[in-house]
Amino acid sequence: MEAVEEQAQATEEKQGTVKITVCLSLSGVAEGGEEVYKEFEQQIAAMSANAELGDKQCNMGQVGCRGYCSRDVLVDVYIPGQDRVTYEKVKPAMVSKILKDHVVGGKVFKKAAAKDDYYEQLKKQSRVAMEFGGAIDPENIDEYIAVGGYESLKKALTGMQPKEIRDEVIKSGLRGKGGGGFVTGHKWEKAATAPSHDGARYILVNGDEGNPASYMDRSVMEGCPHQMLEGLIIGAFAIGATEGIIYTRSDYTIAVKRLNMAMEQARERGFLGKNILGTDFSIDISVHEGAEAFIGGESTALMASIEGKRPFPKAQPPHSTEHGLWGRPTLLNNAETWATVPAIIKKGADWYNKMGTPNAKGCKTWAIAGNLKYNGLMELDMGLTFRQVIDDICGGIVKKKELKLVHIGGVTGGFLPPEKADITMDYESMLDAGVLMGQASFSAYDNSACVIDLAKFSIGFNEGETCGKCTPCRIGLTLIKNKLDDISEGRGKMEDLDKLQALCEEINVTSLCGLGETAVKCVLTGIKYFRKEFERHIVDQICDAAKCTGLYRYYVKEEECVACGACIKPCPTGAITGGTRKVAAHIDMDLCINCNACYEACGFLAIL
Repeated sequence: MEAVEEQAQATEEKQGTVKITVCLSLSGVAEGGEEVYKEFEQQIAAMSANAELGDKQCNMGQVGCRGYCSRDVLVDVYIPGQDRVTYEKVKPAMVSKILKDHVVGGKVFKKAAAKDDYYEQLKKQSRVAMEFGGAIDPENIDEYIAVGGYESLKKALTGMQPKEIRDEVIKSGLRGKGGGGFVTGHKWEKAATAPSHDGARYILVNGDEGNPASYMDRSVMEGCPHQMLEGLIIGAFAIGATEGIIYTRSDYTIAVKRLNMAMEQARERGFLGKNILGTDFSIDISVHEGAEAFIGGESTALMASIEGKRPFPKAQPPHSTEHGLWGRPTLLNNAETWATVPAIIKKGADWYNKMGTPNAKGCKTWAIAGNLKYNGLMELDMGLTFRQVIDDICGGIVKKKELKLVHIGGVTGGFLPPEKADITMDYESMLDAGVLMGQASFSAYDNSACVIDLAKFSIGFNEGETCGKCTPCRIGLTLIKNKLDDISEGRGKMEDLDKLQALCEEINVTSLCGLGETAVKCVLTGIKYFRKEFERHIVDQICDAAKCTGLYRYYVKEEECVACGACIKPCPTGAITGGTRKVAAHIDMDLCINCNACYEACGFLAIL
């Protein structure tokens, strides 16, 4: 220990204090980030190492999500005068090695160090809403101010009129990043000019994400809550809002905690509350924690929830910008959209609209998964194509396999074949191809994926999450799921495909809200682009990806069977005969329910 302390002292004299940060986003915490953080505290003290968590000003050492959640726990080591070194998948047992080898010894602990080419991918992104994710302490307002935080609010409140702000947002081409893609500035204009009988006007954040593949808003609220809050206050000034509400899920505990901390800090500094920054503008904001219901993210259901009602959707018009929360004009955007506003005010509309396409300016954060080398949250220029992202930014399909399909939009999205991967990642291009951005997730798969299996998951999820208010969604999704079950379990018929398509088209146009309209996209695009795969399941009774267990066919290799009888007892339907007295077992597939019990019981690999 004395030798370590002497070396630490020598290092301090040579290079100054080392800063260490630990990712404490939800994924980081889930992977043991808090334990890693505590271990750093203990080891730094025990070694008297020339290092501190965070820096002398904040001394926190925690950061939010930078997007590569599959690599958590992420730890950054900043040695003055040297490039940052990031360690991935860090466990508490690795902490002492990182300190001894790197901080004290001056040599990177290579076993846990991230590959350089992995983090080069960050440079290929267009990070705006996620700009400070993983870089600053989300619970410290001073760190946000140090990177220019709240400068846009000062500019807006002291140097611009509300109409000028709305015009700048319109000029930027910013569109809502919650999936619908409505032109943000036009929504602001309608909310600002709509009459209110008592002058009340509300501004809301949709921070609810029920799609199991999406977590962009959560990461924005966790990673840099002040950025979203600043955008919301600017929007409130631009439309003359009298109250602000951040609606999010009650299970987003870290986000809720940090949002409340951010608002309290903003009030103390004069950025929120009465007479903000010494001006005549006043507004306060609160957090509303909704139940963990997928339908809660639908705009009218969200407002009903805030009002204390069951989150049932309503038919529109009238739109919420005219008749929203408690019947007053209401402006609703998602967290990512609000977090983009400060950069537009600071850098100008022309800067933002240089990104993207003529119809979809700027960038969008995507949750990316599948059989890809790199995945996670990536904020990307809307002018990129899916193929560019898959091949260049995500490193291609693993093991050099071929791309089979791209699943866009999660459980409310659809499937595209490889030849459609060259479309740009903007709203209209996806609509033309038959899919929706939805909550902006996409997964790229090789031949190990089955279209019917993926569609069953999406339909099953939406069936369970429907509010039950309208018949097309409540009953129609169950009928679709039953048909998909038939196809995946060997009971499908060719006429089922036409029935499925007709049913999906009917639900698409008759459902009350967007859940029913979009839930059927996976089946419609599946039949449109992958009809042969459906037919192979029905006609040949084969799932080439081996995902549909109902199509498994078991048989016994007689030359390998030793007639031990081990497979007979676990079979719940009595489908196995023989198997004793030197007679090889035989499986009656008419009785077999594909439970796989016989395969697991056979110790001689005689059952296939």
